[in-house]
Amino acid sequence: MTCKPIAPGHSFLFGHLFYFKGALSKIPPSAHYQNALADIAREHFQHEGCYYIDMWPVSGILFIVVSPHVANQIHANPKMSMQRPPLLPRFFKPIAGGPNMFDMREHEWKPWRAVFSKAFSAEHVLSLVPDMVDETMTYCETLESLAEQRKIFQLDLITLRFTIDVIGKTILNAHLGAQRGYNALADCMLSQIRWHQANAEANPFEYLNLVRKSIHWWNGHQMDKYISSELSKRYSEYKGDPRGMRSKAIIDLVLQNYMSEGVDLGSEGPREDLDLTFRAFAICQIRLFVFVGHDSTSSTICYILHLLYTNPEALLAIRQEHNTMLGTELAELPDLLKSQPHLLNDLPYTTAVIKEALRLFPPGGCSRAGQPTIPLVSDSGKTCPTENVAAIFTVHTELQRSPVYWPKPDAFLPERWLVKPGHDLYPIKGAYRAFEIGPRNCVAQGFVMTELKVVLACLVRQFEFSPAYGEFDALHKRNPVETSRTTYRGERAYQIEEGAAHPSDHYPCRVHLRSRG
Repeated sequence: MTCKPIAPGHSFLFGHLFYFKGALSKIPPSAHYQNALADIAREHFQHEGCYYIDMWPVSGILFIVVSPHVANQIHANPKMSMQRPPLLPRFFKPIAGGPNMFDMREHEWKPWRAVFSKAFSAEHVLSLVPDMVDETMTYCETLESLAEQRKIFQLDLITLRFTIDVIGKTILNAHLGAQRGYNALADCMLSQIRWHQANAEANPFEYLNLVRKSIHWWNGHQMDKYISSELSKRYSEYKGDPRGMRSKAIIDLVLQNYMSEGVDLGSEGPREDLDLTFRAFAICQIRLFVFVGHDSTSSTICYILHLLYTNPEALLAIRQEHNTMLGTELAELPDLLKSQPHLLNDLPYTTAVIKEALRLFPPGGCSRAGQPTIPLVSDSGKTCPTENVAAIFTVHTELQRSPVYWPKPDAFLPERWLVKPGHDLYPIKGAYRAFEIGPRNCVAQGFVMTELKVVLACLVRQFEFSPAYGEFDALHKRNPVETSRTTYRGERAYQIEEGAAHPSDHYPCRVHLRSRG
């Protein structure tokens, strides 16, 4: 095993836990633990592209991947690309409440992937643009109010409520109204994520936190109650007219599939109520889609705005594209997007901006299960067995910024997504994995890209954003020890873990209305 890429500092009794704790101590206290995994890779395994780290007794041996060449091997193998690791349900249990699309085994996952893909087809996504625009107008009103107040605010916190309203319409075909006030589903999901266990790999005692467990139970109960009520309402409508409901909202697709299988039909027609087992399953899927549909999108919006407003040339370029393709009359923009949503497909620079932001600040990584007879080969040619690993974890934050695979890896260059093959900036195969690659990639990536384009079209010509971390730290009277480690690789808006990876302190900033006079 000495020839294998194994993290240094291994202990017979405690694996790499103390070594990993040391790596965590070198990054900001609130930073995402993936940053520590990335630093280990860059310091010791830059030309291997992968390594083993033993997290026993917390989660066992992890195989960390930071090379596109190694990651491509995973997704080229049908068996390995389909299987999630057994430890994943532990992460998703508080969020989804039980087995879900994200952690299902292959034979359970496949038929439901086909069902849910209908909700995110290209044609259907464009039909959702009017609802996206309406919610974005509410978001703009909130930003206008904050501009008038001239005070620091945390962009991520208001953006989370916006994105949960957008996905609520797609999932439940209902208006949640989270941007205007309290909604049980939205607020309990937001609370659930805030209380989600961070850095569990380094602190197993967090599993004993009874306060967290109590809050998770209460939030879960409230979300289940809310979704169950929506399911009952929709099921009653179906019973009245089974052929009349053709909505592609997630809740309706679940019910359509349920009824098409005939499991609700007795000799005298539909049952009075949904089967309890199916109801529990449907609730878990809806909770999952509420989470994945809003959490990472909010983070991405914040990072796109951060990068644009700290890179004036890119900001000018995206504004020019919007003026050319969408017209200069901002008052007419909402109606234009609603009536001609296909215009969003003709914004190449905007698309490049989004992809570059997702490259620099990916909201998550990728995990797969090891396989007894399927080793992986490092960049240097070392054979790495995977049968005894708890999980194969691809760390996007390092893979997508590694100087081995990317020229100018830390620079914000949307142009790298516009150049042709053969150009120095052209990305190598498999190096960009924001939505992952392979059969279990993100089913909603088309929806997310469209939503982000709507947001940028409505925001970048109307507002000016500026980060306010210095003022925020002073406002919260942080002592010198707290402020001495406030950047990661020179970035103050480093990523923290709250479900997906979010900007530190939820991105404190100021916003101003842009003068176009």
